[in-house]
Amino acid sequence: MAEPGPTPGKRAAGRPKRAVLSRESILAGAFALAEERGADFTLAALARRLGVQPSALHHYFHGRADLIAGMRGELALRVGDHGFDRLPWHEAIIPWAIAYRDTFGTHPGLIAALATLPIESEPESMVDYERVAAAFARDGYPEHLIVPALVAVESFVIGSALDALTPDDNLRPSGAEAEANAPTLASAERSAREAAVARGRSVATETFEFGLTALVAGLRAAGETR
Repeated sequence: MAEPGPTPGKRAAGRPKRAVLSRESILAGAFALAEERGADFTLAALARRLGVQPSALHHYFHGRADLIAGMRGELALRVGDHGFDRLPWHEAIIPWAIAYRDTFGTHPGLIAALATLPIESEPESMVDYERVAAAFARDGYPEHLIVPALVAVESFVIGSALDALTPDDNLRPSGAEAEANAPTLASAERSAREAAVARGRSVATETFEFGLTALVAGLRAAGETR
């Protein structure tokens, strides 16, 4: 007597013969691969990691550039809103910039690729930038300075995300001769490290938040005088 087959409408027990793909699973795999290889991975390598043929990825992403755009969009969603619709721009942009640095800093190998990507094909970043620009405009910031101000903050954030990867004593002159040639720098660098340690924070974080506060104050002043 023949063995009964699986009940109609139910999948047979065991692993599916093909990997189940979704936009979310592809992005998760791409982030994991980027942790190992940086931004230099190929769609073929990603397909191997996911156990599918490269052609399967094209149902979700047109190519590698489209995939990178999707990864940037995912990070933009993680950065979040931070109250631009209800707070003055110069208040909301501080936690936004901190979240931006922290989010992008978790994927150092992707920073250059993400930072140089146009937003034209990536709606999540458009929504994020629109939110920030609308807050500037609502608060009466000169229209012709909104994009320069936003780019200035973003450039500082991206540079700081990279700086966070360097040693805390990256600017310390090394060796007796170096300290003799740069005594002011040596003393200032030591003072910065000691101040950060006293506050229980890293030099990179202290430097970033100091610089961000100063930058935003400067942008406010520039918007009032031009």
